[in-house]
Amino acid sequence: MPASTWVRIGGWVAVPLTLLMLGWGLRSKPGALPPESSGSPSSRGDGPVTFVGDSLTAQGNWQAAFPDRVVHNLGVSGDTSFQLMARLPAIRQTGAATYLVMVGINDIVWGYDPGRIAGRIQWLRTGLQMGTGARVIVQSTIPCARFRCGADGVRRVAELNELLARQTPPRDFIDLTPVMADGDGLKRAYTVDGVHLNAAGYARWQARLRELGLP
Repeated sequence: MPASTWVRIGGWVAVPLTLLMLGWGLRSKPGALPPESSGSPSSRGDGPVTFVGDSLTAQGNWQAAFPDRVVHNLGVSGDTSFQLMARLPAIRQTGAATYLVMVGINDIVWGYDPGRIAGRIQWLRTGLQMGTGARVIVQSTIPCARFRCGADGVRRVAELNELLARQTPPRDFIDLTPVMADGDGLKRAYTVDGVHLNAAGYARWQARLRELGLP
């Protein structure tokens, strides 16, 4: 483990930074956000749903897509898996019964190793589950289009998604690739720039969740 991932406490004990972050995140008790952040009341009583991710999540109108649930959108533009790890306490504060996580394209753009990205997403999943009883669903990373990130970018997203599928229980993994992408990555009909989604892209993503009975 690189030295930069270790932190020395009080000059005596060195601990992995990821373990320190997890302990810090778990100190944050699950709870409700302020009323203005919680959306419409749930008519099904299944508990809040929190969408977690980067700009792809942030730009989606998830409350409108699932009006019978209390929905929190904790997508932040530009976020990588590192930033999601740092935001664990705030994410847990939503007190969600179900979390839907989708991140990774910014990591790929920055050149991070798919194996390490997958490991950080698994760390986040564990951090959201511990002490909450929540269901944490990992969605495959929506790839960029070949015209935007090249063949290597498309290949590396596919590698990441293969790892996510292997490390996540089948019940809690959603493969979005078959409906969102083709051999050239993200379908042109679903994107405005090769990475971000247009209205048709969001409609297809949300439809896929409903097809699977989620959230």
